[in-house]
Amino acid sequence: MAFEFDFNHAFKWCAIYISKGLRIVRLHGIWPDGRCTCGDPECRVGGSKQRNCGKHPVGLEWGDRWARSEDDLLAWCDGVPFNVGVVLGKEGGVIDNEDDSPEATAFRESLGLHELITPSWTSGKSTHQLTRWHDSLEKCGGVQKPGGLECRLGAGGRQIQSVLPPSWHWSGVQYRWKPDLSLDEVEVADTPRTLLVQICNAAEAGGGGNSGGHKYHGPLVFREVHDGEGRHGALLMWAWNKIVNDRFPLAPERRAVLTQEILDANEKYIKPQKTRDEALQIINSCFEHYRKKQEAGWSPTPTDITQEAIESETVKLEETINPEEAVAVVGLEAHGLEPYQVGEIRAYRVGSWSIEMIKGDPVEIVLVVPQWKPTPCGGRVNMTLDTFRSAAKVASTVFNATHRVILDGDSKKWVATWKGMDASKKTGGVSIPGIMEQLMARKKREHDIQVGSASKRYAELAGYILKAFRRATTPKDEERPEPNESGRPCWVAPDELWFQWGKVWEEISSAHDVAVGEKNKIRNRLLEIMHAKDLIHKRHRFPSGRLEYVVFTREWVAALELLASGDDGRPVKGEIDLVFPKTENHSPSTVHDTEAVVA
Repeated sequence: MAFEFDFNHAFKWCAIYISKGLRIVRLHGIWPDGRCTCGDPECRVGGSKQRNCGKHPVGLEWGDRWARSEDDLLAWCDGVPFNVGVVLGKEGGVIDNEDDSPEATAFRESLGLHELITPSWTSGKSTHQLTRWHDSLEKCGGVQKPGGLECRLGAGGRQIQSVLPPSWHWSGVQYRWKPDLSLDEVEVADTPRTLLVQICNAAEAGGGGNSGGHKYHGPLVFREVHDGEGRHGALLMWAWNKIVNDRFPLAPERRAVLTQEILDANEKYIKPQKTRDEALQIINSCFEHYRKKQEAGWSPTPTDITQEAIESETVKLEETINPEEAVAVVGLEAHGLEPYQVGEIRAYRVGSWSIEMIKGDPVEIVLVVPQWKPTPCGGRVNMTLDTFRSAAKVASTVFNATHRVILDGDSKKWVATWKGMDASKKTGGVSIPGIMEQLMARKKREHDIQVGSASKRYAELAGYILKAFRRATTPKDEERPEPNESGRPCWVAPDELWFQWGKVWEEISSAHDVAVGEKNKIRNRLLEIMHAKDLIHKRHRFPSGRLEYVVFTREWVAALELLASGDDGRPVKGEIDLVFPKTENHSPSTVHDTEAVVA
């Protein structure tokens, strides 16, 4: 039934939002007959103010009256239905982008935002994405619409909010989180640099109107350069401008494209042109400079792509780069695959790649790539058999695990590389085996990982949780022990490990291929072992309100140990060391005037 209001359901989600640090405000709701609770006779379904029905906040100065705790939420239980909004902007810490037209959807996809892992929900006819506030947006106003994509910012002191689930849209559709992308399942992502650039460009172009062009800040027009030594500086500046304005310049496919574009500029505009070797030395020096800055913790912002910043950076670049270090690495061979030619087609052998098979329930494959050892996955990417058979899923899983490797920059080429190609004129009449087939043919049985004959998948999942528990902290103040406000595991008491179930699984999912519903399966299996109806839940009061945690005693940890071992007593590969380190919690809450633990 449309507009059916459930306070308990709304309270549950609002409590989650508060625990995640969002500023939640009460919006007018919609009565079952379609009237807005604001009382305006035209603010109703079918009225002249229909578009505002159920979307505007209750009262004045609402941006300063956001709910601080669950106690504030309980005060909303007055028999009147309400919707829920999140305060946007610098104070709220988040912004929202919404595609309410095909053009906006296409623009979002052109920026790669449709692949962004961040809280996302659907409303009447559009999809919203929540991302973190960035200070470069300070002068961009309340709302900007680059490419038709409505970006609700709340900048410049403007009070802006967006409606969140489980609110009701005046069309009779309930706001809902997209599968696996609720705020309870994923963290709010940083706003991608590509979107920041487009928002700033739209603001500079004249406020909130549509601005569909992908514009560069900095030296936009590259004209002919004839003066001797000036040729070097001009090409260097153009190369850095192209690289710093790109989404993923170090991805092999993007690096190849950028390299060719800069070489073309050298040929067209530099008079006389630099030799190919000289131009490549400049280009590769810029890539190396970008890589070193990134490894030092830097990430580009809109201020880094102004002309002044680009000119300043190229001066530093010439002073710090060693030309001998500027080695060009372009293409899939950068990741350890070996290229070879078949007719007109550039094909690949597995090179340094290999796979291991985890004989669990279900079976899981580990893709082992030595070149990825410096990444978060340590060179080992776990995936299901279903993922292994899909080129697109493999590329997505690899990117999620490494946080940097993009295999499908050229999606058609990657599919052909992974799956292989049938015989054709271009291949000289021979078929080309894909990397997937080659890896299976090369796999050695002795490299398979046995995890026990029963409850094999439970063993793997329990092992993942135990590894997360090994990083548990202890309270800084032993007299007033507190859990981690972030939700990460903490030994609040010698026999009490406090953590947020969703936070632990979020970190596990970033490194392992976890199927939808598996975290509930492992939870139910634990309850069976412990003969319990539910996990132990406790709450702790912080300045922002109360947060809920799961609490494991040593008995619950022992139950996980049991799951992590197979029937033959052997644990999953990488035996779990349950001597938990005494890591001090360096960022506890500063509450000192309330009880340490609130059940």
